[in-house]
Amino acid sequence: MKICGIVAEYNPFHNGHAYHAQKTRKLLGSDTAIIAVMSGNYVQRGDFAVLEKYQRAAMAVQNGIDLVIELPLSAALSSAQDFAHGAVSTLEQLGCVTHISFGSECGDISRIQNAAQADRSLLRSYTSKGLSYAAALQQAVSEKDPDAGALLAHPNNTLGIEYCAALHKMGSNMEPITVFRDGAAHDSTTAHIRPSASFLRTKILQDQMEECKDFMPSTAFSILSKACQNGSAPSSVSACDLALISYLRRFSAETLIPYTGNTDGLHYRLYQAISQNTSFNAICQAAQTRRYPLARIRRTLLRAYLGLTHTAAPLPHYLRVLAIGPQGRTLLREIAKQSTLPLITKPISEKKLPTDLQSYLQQDILSDELYTFSKPNHALHIGGARYRQTPYLYTKAHE
Repeated sequence: MKICGIVAEYNPFHNGHAYHAQKTRKLLGSDTAIIAVMSGNYVQRGDFAVLEKYQRAAMAVQNGIDLVIELPLSAALSSAQDFAHGAVSTLEQLGCVTHISFGSECGDISRIQNAAQADRSLLRSYTSKGLSYAAALQQAVSEKDPDAGALLAHPNNTLGIEYCAALHKMGSNMEPITVFRDGAAHDSTTAHIRPSASFLRTKILQDQMEECKDFMPSTAFSILSKACQNGSAPSSVSACDLALISYLRRFSAETLIPYTGNTDGLHYRLYQAISQNTSFNAICQAAQTRRYPLARIRRTLLRAYLGLTHTAAPLPHYLRVLAIGPQGRTLLREIAKQSTLPLITKPISEKKLPTDLQSYLQQDILSDELYTFSKPNHALHIGGARYRQTPYLYTKAHE
């Protein structure tokens, strides 16, 4: 049986995500099992997920995904390079994945694989000129390979290139495939037959959820609707402004260094922005420059809030199951046989983790507890809810 990995945030799950799963099975065979490695309660753009992780995972297994495993927090709040490294490492650690599928604006896997192996030797010379990592990478690669550099102008291509680079670096046997991204541009806030998740999040946060109905599978929209009705969604970073700012103002410029590194003066800039602004978004806007893109600023501040240093490796230490779909049980048995990492399927599994993994567990526990403050319903801010949470189980066969 072919087992294909997909890396995702599903924030929230929409028709484009369902299309990706369908096209992946069309390319590999209808009996292909799909495992999604999904960001948890925090996402790569440096924000709280609009809906908590178990609900988003439930959307996925109701619409074509067989198993959802959580992406490590340190990878979820990282640059594209480390995000991809952590995701591919997680898929590799499952021990049974034969393929990885990702969407791209290019749609040509050979071009993406060639770009993944392009010469990056000039990267440092461009970052030293004040360019962001992404801009510097594009410039450095373009000098050696203009075609590869052109691909890096598009965010989904960039992630695909980083996935392939990670596969190559690990010597992985996973075979990459790509699905042409036939929909709105990444982060587009305009309507489209398959709009971006950014468009949907904008509507959800503006209390215009009904406008999302035609762009999401009915089961996914139902989960979202119920969550909004009971106040467990939508979550947003702005809902935690006071908590975030009160914590961030405890830092001096020097004590921010573990989260920024001490190479480019970002800790001074963040300290000034934290001192002079009264909302998380305003802090981020004040701190961003061409050298410090907004997403990097947001991730860095959230990492400081969560106590996640910039040196924390984006690698899995255990495998947390968020949802189990039609072929999920079969996949879990295979993972249990093949993987060397502990498998967490319920809270009691955490008690069996070795002592050397407890610090990583406590980091995840803290991040999930702090996430609850982003929910509109204050009654849901009580602690300990995660200890009563088990993976969502869905058994209906793929239609």
